[in-house]
Amino acid sequence: MISQVAAVVGAGSPVGAPVQLPLQTLDPAVVTETPATVRAMVAFLASTFFGGFVLYRWGDRVSAAVEASASNLPLSAVYGVFAYGLLSFVVAYAYTQLASLGVGLAALTVAGGAVLGGGLLALGGIGFAVAGSYLADMAALGDPWLGLVGVGLVAAVAVLVLPLLLGVAVWFGIAAVGIGGTVRQWVHADAAERQAQ
Repeated sequence: MISQVAAVVGAGSPVGAPVQLPLQTLDPAVVTETPATVRAMVAFLASTFFGGFVLYRWGDRVSAAVEASASNLPLSAVYGVFAYGLLSFVVAYAYTQLASLGVGLAALTVAGGAVLGGGLLALGGIGFAVAGSYLADMAALGDPWLGLVGVGLVAAVAVLVLPLLLGVAVWFGIAAVGIGGTVRQWVHADAAERQAQ
């Protein structure tokens, strides 16, 4: 069914004509039927790889993000969720606009999924780097890499032992707390401060 809709939509739809979009382009069973150990391993590798990249590339900026998030953890979580929601909205909006212009739906779905997945993982990496640095500071470890691995292990254990949706919520929740302080500062900064960053 999905391939039939993609073939019909991608083949010469006039510009401005209503386009039928498939509501399900990926079978959720791919994730739900994956063993919990594999999901936990993927969660650990994603958090440590992307968080490690952030620490490697922008390690000197992480301390300011730690201070921003640690100043108000519940509010940081709210602003972190806002960041995920904003990214998802922008990708979904661009997807629907390009689909209504007659762009090939199969290629658009793959590109949109890649952009959304990459964006969510990038935000997650920033969040885990900040949360790991915060953990390292609180435990007096001295090395943010140890904190990153510790937070990645906590998130992986949550994905392993909790039901799927709750485990995913914990993974994204940890990352949301990490990115929320910086997002809060950015949202409430004036235009001159944003351009300086």
